[in-house]
Amino acid sequence: MPTEAENRLLDEMLSYKDDVFRICLGFCHNASDAEDLAQDVYLRAFGNLGRIHTPYAVKGWLLKVTRNACLDHQKKKGVVRRFQGQAAAAPSGPVPDAPSNAVERSQRLAVLKRAVAGLPWKLREVFVLRLYGEISYRDLARTLGLKEGTVMSRLNRARQAVTEHLKEAGYE
Repeated sequence: MPTEAENRLLDEMLSYKDDVFRICLGFCHNASDAEDLAQDVYLRAFGNLGRIHTPYAVKGWLLKVTRNACLDHQKKKGVVRRFQGQAAAAPSGPVPDAPSNAVERSQRLAVLKRAVAGLPWKLREVFVLRLYGEISYRDLARTLGLKEGTVMSRLNRARQAVTEHLKEAGYE
């Protein structure tokens, strides 16, 4: 039977379920796989609740568990060294009503997916975690075991590469 403190930790961990799912989706490109992966993340996390020593560290710890689960998933699929031609689905916004706008949006999204897929792993990892997980630079640095400056530099290079790819494809 979980203690009251463990129940609070569980509740807090579950409050990040959307972040965990978006990160999983960003790494595995498929909603069904992302759901399975997110469930795996929570199974791992629940099994290791004793590793959380400070309540304020829950999000960072959970995101590290998420990242590691995503890396394990990619290793199983053999995509860590060779990227496939797809990238993570971009966060969805309001869908335009006009069919021509929907087609244009779909084309832009495909170009964005290719741009993210073409990023080197170190840049892509930071880009996906920051964009989909909405993680602070400090938490990203802790999660990845890097200095904040390194995280900021990688994110900047990733954004520049994606922007350049979009410009080459005719999008501003």
